[in-house]
Amino acid sequence: MKSMMTYTTVTSGAKAAVLGLALISLVNCSSSDDTTPAVTSGGSAALQGPLALVNNTGDKTLTSVALKGDSGNAVLGTIPSAEFENVALGDMQFSEGEWVFVNLGAANKVATIDPLTGAQPDHKTNLAAGTNPVHMNRDPTDGEVIWVGNDGDNATGSATPGDDLINCNNPTRVGGAVTGSSVTIIHNSHLGPGSNPPTVEKTLCLLASGHKVAAFPRPTATNASIPKRVFISSEIGGEIAVVDNEPASPTKWQMIGRVDLCNPLKETCNNESGTVLTAPFTPNTSGPHGIRFSKLTGKVYSFQEGYGQIVEVDPVTLAKTIVIDFDGTPYTSYGITPDGRFLLLRGQTTTPQATKLGVLNLSVTPPAKTDFTIPELDGTSPGTFKFSPDGKRFYILAGNAATSTKKDRLFAFDASTLTATPPALTLTKEIILNPGGDRAGFDGGHGIDVLAQGAGEAKYIAVSNRVGNSLSIINATDNLIKQTISVGPTPGGVLVYEPGAASAGNQATSSLTIPSKAKPSVSSDQLDDHGMPK
Repeated sequence: MKSMMTYTTVTSGAKAAVLGLALISLVNCSSSDDTTPAVTSGGSAALQGPLALVNNTGDKTLTSVALKGDSGNAVLGTIPSAEFENVALGDMQFSEGEWVFVNLGAANKVATIDPLTGAQPDHKTNLAAGTNPVHMNRDPTDGEVIWVGNDGDNATGSATPGDDLINCNNPTRVGGAVTGSSVTIIHNSHLGPGSNPPTVEKTLCLLASGHKVAAFPRPTATNASIPKRVFISSEIGGEIAVVDNEPASPTKWQMIGRVDLCNPLKETCNNESGTVLTAPFTPNTSGPHGIRFSKLTGKVYSFQEGYGQIVEVDPVTLAKTIVIDFDGTPYTSYGITPDGRFLLLRGQTTTPQATKLGVLNLSVTPPAKTDFTIPELDGTSPGTFKFSPDGKRFYILAGNAATSTKKDRLFAFDASTLTATPPALTLTKEIILNPGGDRAGFDGGHGIDVLAQGAGEAKYIAVSNRVGNSLSIINATDNLIKQTISVGPTPGGVLVYEPGAASAGNQATSSLTIPSKAKPSVSSDQLDDHGMPK
């Protein structure tokens, strides 16, 4: 149910009239314009161009930078930490309603930001979520809906690890009091006159604990019978909850099934076929840490970190099949190409130190694995990677681990060669992010996002630099750093936003791996839009 509240902006009467007209044009603007937009400089104070939002981990602030092209990029402003209740900022996402959302894990809240009305993004309010919100996803069924994964209690030595202590403590529930963590569903409408502000529609408790990641199976061009559902994995519970996402369904946003990820070849498993939906499954050690939907195959792919396997799940029957076992390979995480054809595999070797990449071709049966040999990645540790929305560009950061001999690098690839036989990734540029070269012993890092326009073409790459407290703007055509802008202290995550980007599908897709309890390598402020450690 949509909220009947009306969103208002505090301005003077004359200014409000101008802003209202500007907002109407912004909300209805087409993102297919292939030119590089510019920030408004005329009579309206409203923002009309793309921007980068930078999470300054050093002081828990959020800096906005106007993206204007090869030059003229400039800081618009910084939202102070007090607006975020002085807690670390986590995952960031934007909606088709043009709102920006930021997880505030330690406050158990989600910050809402109006990125358009003023000359700089404006923090509005913090909405209550569940215990420790970490991940968030925009719903492809309704782009004005944001799903927030509440990972649950993460205190050291907790008696209720991975449980949502705010929303799921129900003594009448079958199986005990606190059982599992939850997802919070937020809805908003457009900005401007007659709009509704973001509101929490529902927090859904799932009977499984731990880190939450969501995928959204839905009808495809080749299979219109796939139902609209949300698949939500739980790390500690070792299962996937299946939530009805059909808009007109009487069970919309209710759990209608579960997939037990326990593998009897890895451990002793309970038969959960007779377990009712109101009772929890027996937890297992599969450790699901990543989940994706392929619009090519119409299947859901889940990475079991505990088993080192990727499982394919049929979203209709919920049957599961192991598609790859990582035993004997260097791979530890994965992503998916925008067309759903390939799973991009990412890992490393340590003797010698090197990042290793490969793909799993889902368009053939059984899926075929191709390992790439890329000498330029020798000496690096693996960092986050992103595809441009059209799938033609691929970017991966060097991870800057202490063991790396090559640091502070962004590698730009031509990904259109993945469709060759055999698949290939063609390196186009190795970009040195610090002019002084590699920093011996530096274990900082970089965040990355991509400005995409038109039919999903990469135009610019925004990379944060923890050393130097800056943001580098890179032209995606010649892969050269055009400008470096000072931001706040110790910048981490970056989110590139542009009006209309959500509705046009112009958001880069990223790798998908999550820091586990067993491997607490990063905090939530180090996660990108899909949970990849920076």
